[in-house]
Amino acid sequence: MKKKPIVISMGEPSGISSEILIKTWINRKKKKLLPFFVVDDKSKIEFVINLFKFNAKIKLIKNPSETFDIFNNYLPVYDLGNKIKFKLGRPEKKNSKFIIDSLNKSFDFVKNKQASALVTLPICKRTMKQFGFNYNGQTEYVGFLARKLINRSSNEIMILTTTKPIDSGKNLVVGLATTHIPLKKTFYKLKKELLKEKIMIFNNSLKTIWKKKKPYIGVLALNPHAGEDGFIGEEENKVILPVIKDLQAKNLNLHGPLSGDTCFFKNNRKNYDGMFCMYHDQGLSPVKTLDFFNSVNVTGGLPILRVSPDHGPAFDIANKNLAKADSLVACLKFIEKYS
Repeated sequence: MKKKPIVISMGEPSGISSEILIKTWINRKKKKLLPFFVVDDKSKIEFVINLFKFNAKIKLIKNPSETFDIFNNYLPVYDLGNKIKFKLGRPEKKNSKFIIDSLNKSFDFVKNKQASALVTLPICKRTMKQFGFNYNGQTEYVGFLARKLINRSSNEIMILTTTKPIDSGKNLVVGLATTHIPLKKTFYKLKKELLKEKIMIFNNSLKTIWKKKKPYIGVLALNPHAGEDGFIGEEENKVILPVIKDLQAKNLNLHGPLSGDTCFFKNNRKNYDGMFCMYHDQGLSPVKTLDFFNSVNVTGGLPILRVSPDHGPAFDIANKNLAKADSLVACLKFIEKYS
């Protein structure tokens, strides 16, 4: 029986999504990639192929199973038939509709077991919000789809992982309590109930995706020097530490609160299976410093596997043929290893 292909959603038309998609397919044999197809617009991909004179051809499919027969010679495209009008480097909110259509269809293919996993290409949150997209990102939207269409009790967590850290140390896997919200709102968002829920989802994700039987998780502090016993903030003693103790009593293997200025060092992070961070940049800054080109965004807590390149649509280079496809390749390799 043939393994199911990987489905990729289209991402922002005016960014580098089509470029990195095509470059990844061109390197399919060199990188030994699993077969994948994209839910996209035929004319958009052909435009980018012609613009950059890529040595690539596409072929339309009507069923994901057709991917295997053509993947070696053609980039398989499930055509949405929209004939999207776009300019590289200049996002337009009207194209958000097509991004959402692609996401919905791609999710359905995984839900219906016609695809093994979902890769979402980068979007522009600003234009999506202007269009009326009521989610902070694709992570939250895929979580909504999972609750609506598969399991009402599922809840998502954003996880980032390195795959080739430049210090040759253990891969850094970080889970986030909060994601795309203003930093000042983090202080009000960090309640005991939220931390408990997110840490438990992170713990379970390390079990189900990374296959860690009893994950050892470092839980970060919010304030410098882990609050110095209340001298530099009270969140550690009042919120974070009580949650750690409560979950330790429920047999979770936690350690913290840890000071964020030392815990990511090679000799320190080797002790942990994952690091739980309080806010977006606390987790993403070390991940991107250690592995800027090859890090992967993984959504935990879902009944499907969804990953994404750990970068944005890069409008500043969208028409220059300069985009690196390393993170998308890393996504596909991650799925091969962990799905």
